[in-house]
Amino acid sequence: MSSRTNRNPEQPSDAGFRQRRGFGPQARPAQAPVVPVSDQRPRGLANLKWSFLFFMVGGALTFAPFVGLIAGVLFIVALIFLIVGWRNLGRSTLAEAPRYKSTGSWLIYSIAIAVVVAVIGGFLVSIQFVSAVPALGSTPPSLQAIYQSQAFRNLESEFIAVAAAAYIAPLLAWYRVITSLRRLADQVSQPRLRTAGWLFLTLAVFGLGSFAVFSAMLYTGVISFPTPTTAGGLGVFYGPYYYLSFFGYGGVVILAITFVADGLLVLASYMCYRGVKGALQG
Repeated sequence: MSSRTNRNPEQPSDAGFRQRRGFGPQARPAQAPVVPVSDQRPRGLANLKWSFLFFMVGGALTFAPFVGLIAGVLFIVALIFLIVGWRNLGRSTLAEAPRYKSTGSWLIYSIAIAVVVAVIGGFLVSIQFVSAVPALGSTPPSLQAIYQSQAFRNLESEFIAVAAAAYIAPLLAWYRVITSLRRLADQVSQPRLRTAGWLFLTLAVFGLGSFAVFSAMLYTGVISFPTPTTAGGLGVFYGPYYYLSFFGYGGVVILAITFVADGLLVLASYMCYRGVKGALQG
């Protein structure tokens, strides 16, 4: 009786026999690992870090004559990294991800709107100016004569209006960046980002006030557009010192305003750089 019930331990089981014959459960083919959406967070923070680094270096280079032209290129690169960084954070698992994505979109739309307004407005003002040039004489006028003409002075208010209209959209988008930085500071536990947000807000208000002061000084005749002779033919290469060619104390005032604005930009960018870097390391 016991010999019938006891199974030989070396005899293969039914499960093992079915598995060797191919009847058992088949192993699933290996699949590529799925990259989690949260991986966009470090990529977005890294892009923001590069953006504020370029803003900081560009702002510092603005103080140097001749070299300051490189700052313009760095600002463009920084803006690209800023847009891409916010878009990356919009695809992360952060609670404010939809807001961060819209922040990048706001920057893109503001640039497009500013360019369209500037092109259309500049074209309309140019038509008025070209129609007034024949009043300067029969011979082709020199550039200095155009600057000093009454026709050009009459169009200064139009230039100011076009610049103000083109300035509105980027200003609103920059405020969106400031509020997003303050939200990000809470989510990544980096108080430096909140401090940087307040510094950028100060810079925006200061820039708006400076634009108003510059427009008032230009409209009332306290300062005037420099001619090639007053700038020595190398005006743009002088960087902010180019404003000294605006005769009188007005050039000194604008130069001081430029230094304060660049100082705020460098300080705010540095705080953002340290805050984002700390978030990456944490």
